[in-house]
Amino acid sequence: MNTPKSHKRLGTFSRRKLLAGLGAGTALLAPVVGRIASAADEKIRRFVIVLEGNGFEPVTMLGDSARAAINKTLGDDPLADNARWWSSAYKHEELLEVDVMDDLKTAKALSPLAAGPGADSLIDKAAVILGLSSRVSGGGHSAEHGALSSSRSVGGVPGGPTIDSVLGAFPAVRGETPYDVLRLGVGTDPGRPVDFMTCAYDKGKAAPMLLQPHAALAALFGSVGDKLQKAEFARRGELLDYALADVAEALKPLKAGSEPRAKLEAYRASLTLLKQRQTTMLGLENELSEALATAAPQLPDLESDNLELKGPLATFAAQMDIATAALIGGLTRVCVIGCATGNDFNVTYPPSVFVIDKAQDGEVKESVDESVRRHDLEHISSEDPHAVLALHKATRSQVTAIAKMARLLASTPEPGGNGGTMLDNTVIVYVGDNGEQHHSTGTEFPVLLIGGEKMGLKTGGRTLVYPGISSGKHRQLSNLWNTLGHLAGHTELNEFGTEGATRMATGALTELMDG
Repeated sequence: MNTPKSHKRLGTFSRRKLLAGLGAGTALLAPVVGRIASAADEKIRRFVIVLEGNGFEPVTMLGDSARAAINKTLGDDPLADNARWWSSAYKHEELLEVDVMDDLKTAKALSPLAAGPGADSLIDKAAVILGLSSRVSGGGHSAEHGALSSSRSVGGVPGGPTIDSVLGAFPAVRGETPYDVLRLGVGTDPGRPVDFMTCAYDKGKAAPMLLQPHAALAALFGSVGDKLQKAEFARRGELLDYALADVAEALKPLKAGSEPRAKLEAYRASLTLLKQRQTTMLGLENELSEALATAAPQLPDLESDNLELKGPLATFAAQMDIATAALIGGLTRVCVIGCATGNDFNVTYPPSVFVIDKAQDGEVKESVDESVRRHDLEHISSEDPHAVLALHKATRSQVTAIAKMARLLASTPEPGGNGGTMLDNTVIVYVGDNGEQHHSTGTEFPVLLIGGEKMGLKTGGRTLVYPGISSGKHRQLSNLWNTLGHLAGHTELNEFGTEGATRMATGALTELMDG
């Protein structure tokens, strides 16, 4: 490729300068892991992992029939009416499977899955998993990368790859999509563009999570955005062209096989992949435009003083909308959406979290005029029952955004003539990043699963309660990640993480798989 005449050779144009020129959107331009499948993937597999910072409480996922089933095993010491977590109370030695129609909609945070005006029920497409532990990850305020890697992060350094990176590397999952994994999040500082404390490419190699919905939307959909966004998208392409031209010039005098040439060739390969991504996105113009219209992301109002419009709940909902549009538009098949994960767990909720819906929780708190931080809310919840209800309301807010994604995918036919809907070929996982409670011990990670019927996931509105941590039949969060590997078509993914001798059993949770 010839260097444009209007461009003076950049000579020492560094990778840092290139990335600075590309702008904040490059936080999404993660290194491509694995290869892009050359042929069309006949079986589509998608994975969405939603990670709640500072965990969420098991009781928010517990339906009435599931509670009765657990109480039956506890004999004379049933769960108290105000019980919030109870992992140490489990006495059963065999899996409890509760398959009662519509039981999930009686759980404190799962009413958004039920049918409503203009909304079909998602109950039969969902399942709740209780009893999984991940002590290796550490618990505490946050396990950081640990929840998704089944390893321990020490000093902010990941102990292994997170499951999203593993799934995104499978050619059968990646297909020909531009992004291996899309990682979006919510932070405590709206001015901070990225966070590196939740996902990882590998041991010691953290992956970026983009925290600003406006930047995410521009990076993903700039090619079909407004005039300014299209211009910025084109500018990034031009910068890549310039950089590739400079690399070509710099390679000419270097000897084959030399170390400098090898490093520069590796750099050129990375630039080439970025350029290919740019070209692919231009070819998805129709798909991206339709996806944006379908998901219609509502971006938070950064100029407002109202936390309802710009706070963590609004930002999370926007990130979920953007991820939905990215899936529908064919930009990726693996997404992670974090809500105040890693060290961002102390987000500030708007006053409305204390305004409790009597129909949902039976109580109303009056005269609410102050916002509250998540960390403070957790601590005062030991004495203030309204704080407990507020925590549960925050969880219900996350489920509302998840249900919106699921319904949009369920109403979108699977492209390519594969039959069914996009939700049939998408597994949505909702799990906490530190376990069952504030200052968690990592002994209980409640999980909500939605979708994935054509991928072999068995949901049906069930609640599965695995035996407690002292039982030989206890299972761990790593087994759930093994299960996702199996659903991705890689049945050899039977060990994941660094649990070593503390691993209870290898392989998938077969009770979640159809057949």
